[in-house]
Amino acid sequence: MMTYYDISMPLRCLVILGLFFLVCLGGYLTVTMWRRTKGTKRLLPLAASLLCAVPMVIYVAEARALLRSVPIPAASLWLCQKPLLWPVGLIAVVAACFACLILEERRYRSNTITRFSIKEGVDKISSGLCFYVEGGRLILCNSRMNALCHAIVGRDLQNAELFWQILSGGEVRPGVERLSFGSYPNFRLPDGTVWTFAREALEGFYQLTAANTTQQQALTDELRDKNLDLAALNLRLRKYGENVDELARAKERLETKVRIHGELGQALLAARRYLVDESAQEPPLDIWRRNIAMLRKEMEAKKAEDPLTILRKAAASAGVQLAIHGQLPEESEYRQFFLVAASEALTNAVFHAGARMLRIELTEDASQWTMRFTNDGTKPEKPITEGGGLGSMRRKAESIGASMIVDSTPEFALTITGRKE
Repeated sequence: MMTYYDISMPLRCLVILGLFFLVCLGGYLTVTMWRRTKGTKRLLPLAASLLCAVPMVIYVAEARALLRSVPIPAASLWLCQKPLLWPVGLIAVVAACFACLILEERRYRSNTITRFSIKEGVDKISSGLCFYVEGGRLILCNSRMNALCHAIVGRDLQNAELFWQILSGGEVRPGVERLSFGSYPNFRLPDGTVWTFAREALEGFYQLTAANTTQQQALTDELRDKNLDLAALNLRLRKYGENVDELARAKERLETKVRIHGELGQALLAARRYLVDESAQEPPLDIWRRNIAMLRKEMEAKKAEDPLTILRKAAASAGVQLAIHGQLPEESEYRQFFLVAASEALTNAVFHAGARMLRIELTEDASQWTMRFTNDGTKPEKPITEGGGLGSMRRKAESIGASMIVDSTPEFALTITGRKE
């Protein structure tokens, strides 16, 4: 039967290494089982490791004697001459025993809450968690908190109190952006994630936590950007409001100028008729008093009076006959604009053409309306230049979306066209 001496030196080294591994494994199992078991069971791995240690020492003594060329000890010589099945069988039996103990230990740990299971569960939490006592000595710290400490400070977490002081206001690594100070420090790490830390004092120790607030910070940043956009929009709306107010004031000034122009034109027409027409009995003092009162801002606009009635009175005071064809629409804006346009046409017909008749044609269809003014006065000798009256009326027409055309050939004609809404 093959003995230990019959195998080569490398195989002898493998046998010694196998025995040495079983001795180390037996020591670990002895310490592990000593904590949770009672009785003789916890001595089993110790006895197995001692059983492996004895032949290991004998084989090592034999190899040492060969290397130094000294006599081999009697015990080594006796064991080395025994069949190889002895050490190989011992290794196999002890290895099987240790395998059973390891499986039992794994089943125990998987079904029992131990310190290792608590640490394993804490490490699986996505948030950072750390417990420590006064002075910073760690009681329990999961891997996430340790990784955050390394990312922010540049070293592993060893003193939790010092780490909290750095979080509260200390210097952090380059590339880490501090978003807030105080009781809830907030940091943006180089990978783009945002973490918020908090500390709470418990009975006899402190709890340090870290939560991933990347999504909340993104919403906060988005809300801040929207607030900035709203502030800019508010500023533009305020500017727009100021422009609208200025436009309204300008529109009011234009309407006032047009009304004053029309009123003064009627007064001048009445005065001209009184001076030229010998049949006139009384001077137009009422008209002039009304114009003076208007210039002093003491006259109120006669909004309730019909535009055609006002126009007929003005034409009668100027000695001009009206020839109106068509119907005036009922829209108040159209009727007020008609009065402005007709007053201007009447003034121009009397002063510039010496007319005795003013013809007005009013037409409309489903999409637009048209008013056309002509007179029987002197025909223009050259193109008409728009002055204050016609220019103001053109701006008034454009403000309501209408267009105005002034013709001088073959006769003077004022045409205004607007679209219906």
